[in-house]
Amino acid sequence: MDYLESLSQFEMAGIILQLVALPFLVIKLRLFWWAKQSLQWPKVNGVVVKSLDFPLSKIIDFLYSYEINGSIYHRKKPFFANSFKNFSQKKVTTLINNYKEGKQLTVYYKPSNPNISTLEPGRMDGVLSALALLLLLFALGFISFYYPTLLVELIDHISKF
Repeated sequence: MDYLESLSQFEMAGIILQLVALPFLVIKLRLFWWAKQSLQWPKVNGVVVKSLDFPLSKIIDFLYSYEINGSIYHRKKPFFANSFKNFSQKKVTTLINNYKEGKQLTVYYKPSNPNISTLEPGRMDGVLSALALLLLLFALGFISFYYPTLLVELIDHISKF
């Protein structure tokens, strides 16, 4: 407890920022890794069970299925993305036209876990920008904890302008 009391506000903020950013960073790194790896994943035929629908809530309403070794798998997202809530109307229209109900399609699945799949290998909308932001926040937390005087000097320097 004495150690925590000895920390400055910058050091404490740095710890908190790193602890908050780390799980999100791991999740986005995993999406990035899967998107990159999906270019080499095996493929199988699948079908759109429920076509894309973007209601006012912008929650994606989509389902496709595929079969591997007698097991049927279902997925709700056509590709790896940071969020499906920020798509432009043009992108939404393109997606709706590409994934109509009953359409036969090619599914790329992760060999070690066939439950993880994508319809568009390598596609990762928004994942890189989310990764960049999270890395920046994590680095800021790192600097704040290990080099708080550097952060104070930086703030002082910026405030002169």
